[in-house]
Amino acid sequence: MINQFPTFPLVLDYGPRLLKTWTLGDKEGLLSALQHLSRASDIMLSAPQSTLEEVTAVMVEPAPRLEHLTLHSQSAEFVLPKGFLGGDAPQLRYLILTGVSLAALRPLLPSATSLVSLVFERIPSSAYFPPDSLVAHTRAMPHLQTLSIGFLSTFPRPGFGTERFLPRGHIARVELPALTQLIYRGVSAYIESLLAQIRTPLIRDVDVTLFNQLTLTIPRVRAFIRDLETFRPSRARIDFTETSAHIIVSAPQPSESPDVSLSISCARLDFQVSAMAQICSGLFGTSTGTGIGVGAGATATALLLPVVEELMLGFHPGELREEQRDEDIVDTALWRALLASFQYARTLRVHAALAADLSRALQPADGPVDEDPKLESEPLLLSELRTVVLLHGDDEGVLAAASEALGVFVDGRNRAGHVVNIEPRDLNRLSLTSLSTISPSSSLRPGSKRTRPVSAKQGDVKNGSA
Repeated sequence: MINQFPTFPLVLDYGPRLLKTWTLGDKEGLLSALQHLSRASDIMLSAPQSTLEEVTAVMVEPAPRLEHLTLHSQSAEFVLPKGFLGGDAPQLRYLILTGVSLAALRPLLPSATSLVSLVFERIPSSAYFPPDSLVAHTRAMPHLQTLSIGFLSTFPRPGFGTERFLPRGHIARVELPALTQLIYRGVSAYIESLLAQIRTPLIRDVDVTLFNQLTLTIPRVRAFIRDLETFRPSRARIDFTETSAHIIVSAPQPSESPDVSLSISCARLDFQVSAMAQICSGLFGTSTGTGIGVGAGATATALLLPVVEELMLGFHPGELREEQRDEDIVDTALWRALLASFQYARTLRVHAALAADLSRALQPADGPVDEDPKLESEPLLLSELRTVVLLHGDDEGVLAAASEALGVFVDGRNRAGHVVNIEPRDLNRLSLTSLSTISPSSSLRPGSKRTRPVSAKQGDVKNGSA
């Protein structure tokens, strides 16, 4: 058929949507089609390492029509051969590599100056490349709109320490004039170095996931977000899940401000709350502290970003085995440190599973004020709070316990003249639209109690799940 038809562009789709397992006939058919590589406009290959090695070995001719290339290694790390496509794919616009190693980002990228989307996923430890090498290539891509970098391992190859991430001397920042979306997953040192070297005047979507670290030091991430000229968030949503915690800050209308998402891959809830407290302190902090981007002894005397008027705290425990169930124990001080960054929030949406912890954190410290002079100057958390929306499932017992816990806090605020109202909201009765904007998977199962997220398996530490 290929020989009889006119020389139409060819689409070779052996991606995961159409092909789950490979047969000898599949491989022979693809190898036959690749004899006409110069006509290929789209190539999508998802295959075991051995199959990819055999197929890419014959892809040595230039691909002048190729616009979309996806390579996905299903089984193990795959190293792209040096003669791949003859290093010549001038029309390439979309490049997606998953589990694929490109030595020093070559040989494909030098000719791919028309790229619109560049995606590297599950980059193996042996394929770590310095941020300045990435920047050097992207500066020749004036049309690049999406840049996505995701590392598989926390540790680079031997001899490639995190000091290699940090630029030396004066940094000449490279402008990526068309970039609207930046996605990253890996260690903080890498993204810190990358953001120090680029400018993105049109960015609309920033999504950063960091591997677990007890202490987060990301001043350049903070500065990058702060410097977004149109970033005017008024809402913040923090979700605690089985394996990670993430915060999304946005404006009521997506067109009004870029969306920013920061995540931490971590299983323990106390680590998650601590990480979110550090992140929020760097973004919204207004008081003295040593949060992200604030040096020891330094004082942040002004808001780093406009005030957030609506805060949501979601909780997604997942399906845990009975023997894994246990009460979460999070130091009240961690919750207070997190809430301190949202001093001007007027609405708080909170999952019923977090109600007791939030109530304790929002109440004044125990003991009469006159017995401890320090308590007198302690600021009132969420002093502008007027409404608490209690998100719950269909378990009446869970709702009653959560309402009772929050009632103690609300009664105290009302007696002090700071009127706060509680509004229960049944997650099971929300519309799909409302659910997506409030808490997409926060419902409690009937009869379930608040549970601790499952600790990641030891092997998951390598890929950032722990």
